[in-house]
Amino acid sequence: MIISNFDMNHIPRLSNDVYVGLCHEIGTPDEIRLRRDAFDILEELDKPLRIKYGLYKMKSGSKREGFNLSTSDEDWMLWPPNHKVICDLSQTRLYRIPQHTVILMESENLPPGFTRLKLISPSNVDKVISSRIEIKNEIYISSTLFRDNHMRFLETIYVTTSTPIHHGPCSSFVNEEDIEEDYAFCFRSHHWPKTSLPWIQRCYQQGWPSEAVVSDILSGGFHVVPIGSTPAKEEEWRISFSLAEQKLVYSMNHCQFLCYGLFKIFLKEVINFQNHTPVLCSYFTKTVVFWVIQSNRSLTWSANNLLPCFWECFKLLIHWVHTGECPNFFIPQNNMFRLKVTGFVQTSLYCQLYDLYKKGISCLLLSETLRSYLSKAILDTTMKVCSQSRTSGIPFSILMLKLFNEIRIPASSPEFSTIELFAIYIKQIENVLKQRLSLCKAVVLQCITSDVLKNSAFLMHSKIYPHKYRNKDYYKANKVPALLKQSCALGYVSNIMYLAIHFYGTKRYEHSLSCLQVAQRRMSMPYIMYFCPVNEDIFTHCIAEMSLSNIIKKVLVSDIALNNKYTYIDELVTEQRISESNGRLTLYIPPMVMLHLLFILNHHRLGDTLKAHYFLRNLQILLHSDDSTYKYLPPTPFRDISWQILGICQQICGDYLGSLHSYHYSLQQEPTQRIQEATLFRMNSLSQLQM
Repeated sequence: MIISNFDMNHIPRLSNDVYVGLCHEIGTPDEIRLRRDAFDILEELDKPLRIKYGLYKMKSGSKREGFNLSTSDEDWMLWPPNHKVICDLSQTRLYRIPQHTVILMESENLPPGFTRLKLISPSNVDKVISSRIEIKNEIYISSTLFRDNHMRFLETIYVTTSTPIHHGPCSSFVNEEDIEEDYAFCFRSHHWPKTSLPWIQRCYQQGWPSEAVVSDILSGGFHVVPIGSTPAKEEEWRISFSLAEQKLVYSMNHCQFLCYGLFKIFLKEVINFQNHTPVLCSYFTKTVVFWVIQSNRSLTWSANNLLPCFWECFKLLIHWVHTGECPNFFIPQNNMFRLKVTGFVQTSLYCQLYDLYKKGISCLLLSETLRSYLSKAILDTTMKVCSQSRTSGIPFSILMLKLFNEIRIPASSPEFSTIELFAIYIKQIENVLKQRLSLCKAVVLQCITSDVLKNSAFLMHSKIYPHKYRNKDYYKANKVPALLKQSCALGYVSNIMYLAIHFYGTKRYEHSLSCLQVAQRRMSMPYIMYFCPVNEDIFTHCIAEMSLSNIIKKVLVSDIALNNKYTYIDELVTEQRISESNGRLTLYIPPMVMLHLLFILNHHRLGDTLKAHYFLRNLQILLHSDDSTYKYLPPTPFRDISWQILGICQQICGDYLGSLHSYHYSLQQEPTQRIQEATLFRMNSLSQLQM
C-alpha cells in the first residue's frame, strides 16, 4: 500500500496538522453545528409561509451539509406540499382526494434509480397540468415539460443577472449577490422506494448509520427530480435521496466530515484543475465517503488518522474508475458512471488518478489550499501531535468572530409584503420557542426574531409613510418604534441605528441623535467585533461571564441592511432605486459610515453646521484611512456606497468639489452595490448646479 513517501511514524503528526488546517478552512465542530442549526431553524420557521404559498422549499447541497467553501453554490429543492408521491397503490388511502394530488411511481422496465410518475388524481397546479403526457391511455407527468415550465416560472419571479439554464434536473442562474443558484423543482414522497429496501438491511448489518438515523431517514422519505436516464427519456424521473444524504452527513463525526471536505478540495484543486469539462463531481466524493465509512468498520476516524482515512477513499475512487462502476449508495444497481466514465474518458481519468496514487500522500501538496498547512508540518518535524480536543487551534476571539459570521450570513429573515405574513411568521416563532432548542438554535432564533421585528417595523413604516411624511401621521406609528426597540433588545449592537433611521425619517431629530449617541458609545468598546478580530486578552476578560446570547447583543456589530423596496432615508432614495433596478434587493452600508451619515443629516436638519462638519471630517478620515487594523474600515464590497455617502454628505454641507472627488472614488471601487448610475446622475446634477 502506497500511502506516503514519508516515514510512517510521521503520518499521525501530518494527519493532525491537516485536521487543524481543515478546521480553519472548513470549520470547527461548533461552526459546522451552527451553520446546520441556522438552516434547520430557518426551514422550521418557513413552513407555514410555504404551505400558504403552496410551494415548499428546502436548502440542499454542500451548504446545507455544513460547508461554506467559496466555491459552494446555493442549492434548493422546491415542491408542492399537496402533491403526494406513493410507491404502491395501497398507500392512496393515506391521503385525501381532491385536497391531495396522488402520484404513483412506476419503475418497471426502467434503469435502476429512475421512475415514471403516473397521475392518480387531478392536479390543481398549472405547471403540473401543462406537463401531462399520455402513455397507453394513462396520464403521466413529463420531466422535460415540468422542468421547462419551472424555468419560465423562475424567469418571471426572480431577479437574476443571468439567463437561467438547465443544469441536470435544476434551473441554474446567478443571483443578485453574484452567487450561482440551482433550483430543483420536484415532488416529495414520505414513503421509501422499493428498489432501496435492501439499503435498510445493509445498514443494520454494517452498523452504520445507527438505527436511530436510519429510522429518521425512512420517516423523511425521498424526492423525485425531473431528469431521465438519458435526455430523450422525458417520461423518466430520477429518485433523489438528498434529504437522506443530508442526515447521513449530519451523523458523521468531525473527522469523517473533514475527510469528505478534504476530498472535495482535492477533487477541485488537483483532479479537476484546469479541466473545463470535469468528469467527476463532488457528489461522487460524497458517495465514496459513505461507502468507506459503512464498509470499512475497522478504520479509525480520528484527527491523527485523517490521511489514512482519506487514502482509503481515494483508493476506492480509483477502483471505481478502473471498473467503470460507481454504485449509488442507496440503490447500488444504479451505476452513476454508466454514461460519464467510459471509453477514452475512463482510460485517461484512470491514468491521471493512478499517477497521483503513485506520488503517495505528497500528492496533496498539489492542492494550493492543502499545501499551505501540510508543507509546514513536513518541514517542521518537531511539531507534536495534540489531542483531538485541542485540534481546532483557534484563539477564542477568532472562534467567536467566525461563529458570529456564521450567524450573520444565513440567519436573515424574509422580507414581508403584508402585515398578515408577519403575523404568521411571529406565530411560528412562538411555536418554535416552545420546543427544546440547542444553544446554537436558540441564538440563531434570537437573531432571526430581531431581524423579523426590524423588517416588520419598516414594512409598517412604509405603509404609514408611503411617500412624504405629514405632521398628522407622525404619532400613528407608535408600534414602529416599539418593534424596533424589541429588535434592539434581541439583536446586534448596531441595531439601534435602525431606530435612529426611523426617528430621522419622521423628523424627530433629537430622538435620532440620542440613539446615535448610544450606538457610538457602545460601538467604541474595545471588545466590539465587526469583521476584524480584537485583542485576545481584552476580549476574553470582558466577556468572561457573558452568555452567548448576551455576547450577540453586546459584542457583535453588523452592516445596516436597507430593503430597496422601502424608503428609509430620503437622501439615499436614488441609490436604492438604482440598486434595485440593477437586480439588488438590499443595500448594505457599513455601520460606522451609517453612524456618521445620520449624525451629519440630523445636525444639518437642526441647523448645527459646526457639528455637521465635525462628523463630516471624521467620515473623511475614516474613508481615507490606510490602517488595515482599524475594525470599522469599510470592507471592499461596501466601499462604493461608502464613498457615495461621503459625497452626498459633502454636497449637503456645501463642499461641491470634495463631493465630486468622492463620487469619482465611488466609481473606482468594486461595483458591488450596483449604484454607478446613481453616482453618474449625482455628478451630472452637481455639474449643472455649478454652471
